Amino acid sequence: MTYKEWAEEYIESAETLKRKISLLKNEAEFAPAAKLRDLNNRISIMYGMYLDCMKTADILVKREGTAY
Repeated sequence: MTYKEWAEEYIESAETLKRKISLLKNEAEFAPAAKLRDLNNRISIMYGMYLDCMKTADILVKREGTAY
């Protein structure tokens, strides 16, 4: 597997997380207060994961062409 392929996997994971975050945000708009806290916590955790995936993909793209 090349760095580029590896980076693409991270980008795909980030996009999946982004879609799930969007769904949770839509759900949060109409959620009762008791459920809103849980949804916001999940969104926060997933957003952190999204940022980690994007940062890792960026690092891998920059390393492409270098030795393992």
